[in-house]
Amino acid sequence: MKSTIFSSAMAIFATFAAALPAAAPVEPAVGNLAPRDHVKQVINSSAVVNINEDTPNAALGISVTGIVSRTNNGHNSQALVKFDFPQGLGGYKCRLAFGPPARFSGTGEIQVYTIGDANIASATFNQRPFRDQFKGTFRVTGWGEAEVVDGSGLTFDCPTQGAKAYEVVSVGDNNEVVWYAASGGLRVDVL
Repeated sequence: MKSTIFSSAMAIFATFAAALPAAAPVEPAVGNLAPRDHVKQVINSSAVVNINEDTPNAALGISVTGIVSRTNNGHNSQALVKFDFPQGLGGYKCRLAFGPPARFSGTGEIQVYTIGDANIASATFNQRPFRDQFKGTFRVTGWGEAEVVDGSGLTFDCPTQGAKAYEVVSVGDNNEVVWYAASGGLRVDVL
């Protein structure tokens, strides 16, 4: 009797165990990018300033929306994005990432560059910090995370503290990527 009950219990357990979903595979690291599940902290932008080629001397000020576009081989709109790094990140790696857009069209590709100064509030298309180093290229293909096309400079040593700013530009013509800074767009993941 006991062995029948034990055998029945084992059969039920085996049935339940077989029905359990398998654990999701860990996302493999690509190049110098760490898997997404290793993110310790997310740093969202503290300021976004859009600059526009069609109004090259107009300071558009800080915005809640980032706009990057190019139409008919001109009419460039670019976004300057500032991050304030808190104390205590020395020894950690940081990685630039691009989250959900508000809308996109065209190639959906954008490139990110460091810029020479984090004081971006009064920047214009003609008067802005100099573009410094290429960091990477993203392709927005849907409403989730952007695909990394070139991640060669996306991962870097986190600053110990202070502000850093980046310029986001369009790749290709008749292209637009728009994001809400509070919930998407360019961000920094602390690894």
